[in-house]
This record gives sequence, structure tokens and C-alpha cells, in this order.
Amino acid sequence: MTKSLYMHISTPISKHAFLILSVFILGLVSCKKDTVEEVVKGEVKVKLVNAVYNESKTNVFFDNLKITNSSLAFGESSDYFKVASGSKMVSFVNESSTSTQNILNFTPSLVYTTYLIADRTGSKELISYEDNLSNTEIGKAKIRLANLSPYFSTGINVSVEAGTQFVNGLMYKEFSNYFTVDAGLNLRFNVVGSGNIKTILGTALEAGKIYTIWFSGTNTTSLEAHIVTNN
Repeated sequence: MTKSLYMHISTPISKHAFLILSVFILGLVSCKKDTVEEVVKGEVKVKLVNAVYNESKTNVFFDNLKITNSSLAFGESSDYFKVASGSKMVSFVNESSTSTQNILNFTPSLVYTTYLIADRTGSKELISYEDNLSNTEIGKAKIRLANLSPYFSTGINVSVEAGTQFVNGLMYKEFSNYFTVDAGLNLRFNVVGSGNIKTILGTALEAGKIYTIWFSGTNTTSLEAHIVTNN
């Protein structure tokens, strides 16, 4: 009995079975390798915005490679750049060589805008949001709103000129959903609780265009809207 069991266990695997097993293992390795390469080879489009009040001009680097053609002053935005997807060390470097950097993750085939912002203490950081560049309705503009000022504890209201309010109390670092508005229609905005109402002229909003409108300011008087065209 002992001899029979020993012979059964030590019987070599057949050449046919070994060949099948080898092909299966190679297939798994090949699939895993192809998946990794697909992610690495992906691309994204990224727009850059300097949203720090009184910040000197900045250049932007991805993994220590400069991608801006010209430096960005406060309120300025770049065109879209194509960069490889994945985790990137993004650095905004001003004229004093002070760098604000963070590792940001970019998913292949998506579109982003990355903002340099600062809180009340002047501490700077980078935030990145996905842009939706899908088609707009005929005769309308598509807009998204962002409060990038840390000075308004009550938030910001935005409405169309006719009085219909579609953003109420937008807080610091908050981005609204996208809205469609009639091209040429004025928009009104103000700090919540303030009667100092300001206007975005409808002539700045074209049909078929997509915009991100972000707000800056240190008080109700200096509250300002900045329009970034996304398409």
C-alpha cells in the first residue's frame, strides 16, 4: 500500500498538461502587462489658472518639466496642454522661485483645470477639477461657477438678470454644477447679505461656448468675476 501511494504521488505531470499550464500563465502575465501600458500611454488635457490675489507671475511644471509658454499673473489662464495621465507632481513657481506643489492624479482621456489658490493666511495650494466639454444646447452657453475667495463667510449668490437665482451661498473652494443660460443674458452676483450687486454682461457669453466663472475679492467692493473659456 505504501509503495503504491508513493508511486502515484511522484508520477510526473504529462507534457501536454505542462504545455497548457505554461500557456495559461504566460497569458495572465501578458494581459497584466498590456493593462499597465494602456494606463501609462493615456493622455489628458489640462488648463492652468493663477487664482491667488497679488501673486507674482508663475510658471508651471509637471514632474519638473516646464509646460507653460509664458508665465501666468493673477487672473490669467493658459490654453489646454496635453500631458501623460497618471500621478504628476505639479508645481507653480513664482518670480521669487517660491514653489507651490502637489501630486495630482489625472485619469486618461479626461479634461481638467488646475488652480493655484490661497486661504486667508496666504497659504497656497493646488486644486484640480474635471471639465465637462460636452455639447451645449443651441443658442445657449454652458457655465460653471466657482468661489475661489476665502474672504466671504456667507458665500456668493448668482442669478440671471431677470431675477431667477441658480446658485445660492457658494462657499470657498466650491464649484457648482453646469448650467445652461441664454446667450447674451446678463448675470448678477453678490456676496450673500450684501446689497452690492455686480453684473456679468451677456455679451461675454456666446452661444455654444462653455465657461467656468470664478470669483475673487477681499470684500464686497472688490468682488470680481473671472471668465475662463473651456472650448
